[in-house]
Amino acid sequence: MAGNISNTNIWNPQDPQSQKDVRSMFEEMVGWAVEEGADMIIGETFYFAEEAFCALEVMKKTGLPCVLTIAPMGENIMRDGITPLDTCLKLEQLGADVVGLNCFRGPETMLPYIKEIRSKVKCHVGALPIPYRTNSKQPTFFNLDDYSNCTCPAPHGRTFPTALDPLFTNRYEIRQFAQTCYDLDVKYLGVCCGANPMLIREVAEVMGKNPPAMRFKENMSNHFMYGTNKRIPDHIKDYGDKA
Repeated sequence: MAGNISNTNIWNPQDPQSQKDVRSMFEEMVGWAVEEGADMIIGETFYFAEEAFCALEVMKKTGLPCVLTIAPMGENIMRDGITPLDTCLKLEQLGADVVGLNCFRGPETMLPYIKEIRSKVKCHVGALPIPYRTNSKQPTFFNLDDYSNCTCPAPHGRTFPTALDPLFTNRYEIRQFAQTCYDLDVKYLGVCCGANPMLIREVAEVMGKNPPAMRFKENMSNHFMYGTNKRIPDHIKDYGDKA
């Protein structure tokens, strides 16, 4: 069982009192996790490097394994000016057992950072993207648009967080991301905001696992029009390209 803490959204590099408040919050939450018998502590979604360092300090006091993943925003740097790579290097030095990225970024805009981090750190690396099609111009789901296709935009003027549906990745994109990471020796894998069992199943299979849900994996050979099963009539198969 894992205990979890995340960014607080009140950390302010110019306000020492906010930093004290954040540390107090972390101490309280980590304390609860220890009391309930957590086997490890996870800290995630940090976009201030110093807040991540503070979180890890508190987490390390438990003596439990610690995972710390960060989430740089669209400026492609931590909010306090430290690069994602340097943040992860410092987290490794501070004793994190796993470092890496989670949330905000889809497979396309997370993978370059994962490759860079994996090449520089010795500890385990984590990668948990959101299942949305972020890109170099719109690196996080906060700034994704759907102007070219959407006929009824969200009333609040952006796709995040309630109109991201058309920008969802498919299962094969998530599988490809997981496979690429796994081949790089990135073994702490998952899917963040927007995840569903289908996508987690793809990640699990890449990692050599066979969860019960695998029985729901698609079997296109039985599809009524695109399948190969001998019971499917030829005149239905032949119509497939015209459907």
